[in-house]
Amino acid sequence: MISIAEITDPALAVTLADLGAATFSRTFGHLYKPEDVRLFLTEKHSAKTYRDLIIDNQSAVWLARDPGGEAVGYAVAGPCRLPAPDMPDNSGELLRLYVSEAARGAGLGQRLLGHVLAWLEARYDPIYLSVYSQNHGAQRLYKRYGFEKVHDYLFMVGNHADPEFIMKRKRQSSGEYA
Repeated sequence: MISIAEITDPALAVTLADLGAATFSRTFGHLYKPEDVRLFLTEKHSAKTYRDLIIDNQSAVWLARDPGGEAVGYAVAGPCRLPAPDMPDNSGELLRLYVSEAARGAGLGQRLLGHVLAWLEARYDPIYLSVYSQNHGAQRLYKRYGFEKVHDYLFMVGNHADPEFIMKRKRQSSGEYA
């Protein structure tokens, strides 16, 4: 059984950086020039980036480990920084959700998303995320959880501009989410 726990130890930043870099490279690395991948990983998946997220009291980070203790996935949530139009002040964001290739297909993404949404819903409304326009599997997952596409934008991977979708999930007047 894969365990999931919110982490607060900045020493785990290296684990997250390594897992994030490996997962991104295996999943999307073939789409970009090697120099763009290197630049992106240096900017977005450094140990310092993850250390800052772990110690930020407005953000939360969860780490999934297999029975042997190996890191196989993680998720990060916090205040929204996406370029969404008409975004309310108290907006939250699923910043990252990564699952290693070895752990895919067993519902780990859904489990991580459940942790993230519970945390975000207690603090923010609405909730946003960004997803690569060609990542149809992730889009299907997010739609099942009430997210709807609200905006297109370009996400930079190094010097390469990728078409991305911003998706939004908002609370209904009943307190339930759409």
